[in-house]
Amino acid sequence: MADDSRAEILARLRQAVPRQTAEHAPHQAFSTWQAPGATDIQGRFVARLEAARGTVERIALLADVPDAVARYLAGQNLPARLNVAPELRQLLDFSAGAVTIHDALPVEDGHAVLTSCIAAVAETGTFVAASGPGRDPRLNYLAETLIVVVGAGQIVEAYEEIWTRLRVRTGKETPRLVSFITGPSRTADIEQTIEWGAHGPRRLHVLISDETP
Repeated sequence: MADDSRAEILARLRQAVPRQTAEHAPHQAFSTWQAPGATDIQGRFVARLEAARGTVERIALLADVPDAVARYLAGQNLPARLNVAPELRQLLDFSAGAVTIHDALPVEDGHAVLTSCIAAVAETGTFVAASGPGRDPRLNYLAETLIVVVGAGQIVEAYEEIWTRLRVRTGKETPRLVSFITGPSRTADIEQTIEWGAHGPRRLHVLISDETP
């Protein structure tokens, strides 16, 4: 094809399909799945989380987190020992002593981990974690028991909305690591038998707070 013909065709295509501006076009979120009896976004998130063998408790304030953590660990007959993610240490007060806090890594056997997220997806019951200043993504995988604080305002309908939130939060730069975690870790690689806790937590518990961390 002659150069002038190619140039003419490309010029027509550019006219027909205007180029996007520097700003990202918004993603259209869609979700067709509806949990039976769940008409609100929190209800859909909880239904999918529980379907993936996660557990959940709703709390009003971030100040309620320490007591909720202590109740959960006691209810599961687990040691009251906890590693707290850096982004939550200054927000929560564990001085009552119901749970012993540890900071050292690696996480010792029997310790639970408490962390936060950047968003959660109602469509699949997934929480989304990302690397960044003050955040240690390793904590999502190092303990058999993972407890995640999710702000009610962080729950979105579908995956498409996550990338918009990431750009807003980070100034349009995607973090180096973004993890989508749905339920406890499991695999069926060995003899097609489900093994829980194979690559990460054996138990996943979510605290949905009216306040966002």
